[in-house]
Amino acid sequence: MNCQNKQYLFSRRTFLQACLAAASTSPFGADQARAANAPDLEQLTVAAANFHDFVTRHMMDGDGLCRSMLNADTLKPWTKEQLAKLDQRMLIDWFQNSPDMSGCLAYENALMATGEFALSQIVRHRVTGETAAHEMSNRCVRAILAVIEEGRHYMPGYLPKPFGGLVKARYSHEISPDQYTKAITALHAWRPLASAEERATIDRFFVDAADFFVARKFRHAYRHRTIVTADTHHHSLGLFVPIVVLAANVSGKAGYREHLKAFSQALDNSMTDGKLSNFNMTSLMIDGFDVAIQEGCDDPRLPKLIESLWARTIKNIDPDGTSYEGDNPRKITSEGTRVAACATIVQRLHPATQATAVADKVLHRYTKVQQMTHYRIPGAIFEVSVTSWLLAYWRLRELLTAESSSKVRI
Repeated sequence: MNCQNKQYLFSRRTFLQACLAAASTSPFGADQARAANAPDLEQLTVAAANFHDFVTRHMMDGDGLCRSMLNADTLKPWTKEQLAKLDQRMLIDWFQNSPDMSGCLAYENALMATGEFALSQIVRHRVTGETAAHEMSNRCVRAILAVIEEGRHYMPGYLPKPFGGLVKARYSHEISPDQYTKAITALHAWRPLASAEERATIDRFFVDAADFFVARKFRHAYRHRTIVTADTHHHSLGLFVPIVVLAANVSGKAGYREHLKAFSQALDNSMTDGKLSNFNMTSLMIDGFDVAIQEGCDDPRLPKLIESLWARTIKNIDPDGTSYEGDNPRKITSEGTRVAACATIVQRLHPATQATAVADKVLHRYTKVQQMTHYRIPGAIFEVSVTSWLLAYWRLRELLTAESSSKVRI
């Protein structure tokens, strides 16, 4: 481990002490918590420390980006020889224009994972006040901003998947709503904590990204085989809706909000789109809509969609927290953690859902790194399952801390 990384990492003992300190503020005992449908997080402090260590010691590269789909046996990016044993048709579909499939796979979801980990550490800092959490979230944000700067070599607002790492990011010509959405969500959460310079850079990106998509009529090519629009890929609404609202707010130009009208039909259709009962899409849309709502978007369809997306997706979670993807046959996946991370948002808007009780079950079901496998890539750790777990954990901690404080005031 180099000296640059050491300043951001802290001991397992310190982390466990922070978790236990946060746990002590809960108004519930372990048995009472279960009875009251409140999250029971007391048994998860060790898992939280293990997942945090895995991210900082194995997933995170020297630039602060969280790498994707590490080999479960080596806990490192796949080598060319190892990739040769996987389904080549899938890899060619994903990375058909790159001779460096290992570099592509390692950064396929880097922005999404880095954004989620940054969010988890921002929330952790709110709960514990730890300087280490603040520094770690800032490191992740700086990594995202560095990719944004590399993207500007092509065009302002262009956020490339950083295939091959930051040093090669400017040469990547692939983008996706998934990566944009989680990066923007993290930047939005960091903005109140940012320095004046960072805040200006974040605001400039919000406007640049909105302009980038306005110029393209909110459509873009994906993997050279499809065109993404709000009407054809409804989960892109998790990006398009908040980005125009953010651009309007930071620029003072209300005209950006006029573009919301273009998404009206897609929002209506999303209410009944069966494809959206998907952990990834639900995670993206709920987090994106939450940002838009926080920023003053009062379209009543957003909270309704959040509830509908949640209800559709948790049908793929068993009572014991086991989650599934696909049909005939269903395949066990660790991605239930993706919606678990949204539970506090759902609960805040729709208390009757008891969403946090579902999240609690999922977190208790998936407590080991080796359980976080990618169902499409045998032997790969699904990075966003890990970062979503941490985000869910700290959001639930924050909820319990707030409830405890409320009871004390009463």
